[in-house]
Amino acid sequence: ALNALTRIWHRKLVSQGVSVYSVCPGWVRTGMGGQGAPRSIEQGAETILWLVNNQAESGKFYRDKTIIEW
Repeated sequence: ALNALTRIWHRKLVSQGVSVYSVCPGWVRTGMGGQGAPRSIEQGAETILWLVNNQAESGKFYRDKTIIEW
């Protein structure tokens, strides 16, 4: 459902210059992920911050700064 929603919002907003992304931060050491998770919060946020600051392709699903096929 999230993937479909990303595509729908991308199509609706692209003409207005708005980018829409889905992002997997991975298993992150947070209250939800727990202390056994392999990624720090900073690592989990890295792709999100990269998308905010770069001209990445809108309407796609990203993990580790890479497009992941649906």
